[in-house]
Amino acid sequence: MKTKQMVLTALLLSMCIVFQSMKGISVYLTGSAVNALLVMATLSVGMSSGIFIAVITPLIAYLMGHTPVMQMIPLMVIVVMVGNLALVLLAGKGRKGNLPLWLAAGAVLKAVVLWLLVWYAVLPFFGGAVPEKMVAVIKTTFSLTQLITAAIGCVIAYVIHSRVQHMYFADQKK
Repeated sequence: MKTKQMVLTALLLSMCIVFQSMKGISVYLTGSAVNALLVMATLSVGMSSGIFIAVITPLIAYLMGHTPVMQMIPLMVIVVMVGNLALVLLAGKGRKGNLPLWLAAGAVLKAVVLWLLVWYAVLPFFGGAVPEKMVAVIKTTFSLTQLITAAIGCVIAYVIHSRVQHMYFADQKK
């Protein structure tokens, strides 16, 4: 990765960290912003940048302690990584064409992956420490809420991308 690409990746990662630290405001604001930044990293810098940020942001969220479910079930860090990777990989496919379709598919796939892993793997096998009242919240957060925030993030990223793609690195253009 070239210096300019590393710097832009670091800038996008730092923006993700800022939004993650604002968890108390609204998951719809923070989640949408982080998803938009994941997509923008993929579109503007490349797949390696998107993958790096997709993997590192859940770990940072865990270390920051802003996500109670991750504190109760550390395995959720990996689950969120997998969901983020689904979004980033499909956004990367969209760099070659049909970007809106690939972004929509990425938002849906991220939500489906998180829904399947949380509802049918994590909670049944590792959710013993989760209070019963939180189970419904966790199930909603890692399904419908993820679909909404991923979709909003993709729309934001698409609008920004369509306005600034001419400024991307020459070797990153379609």
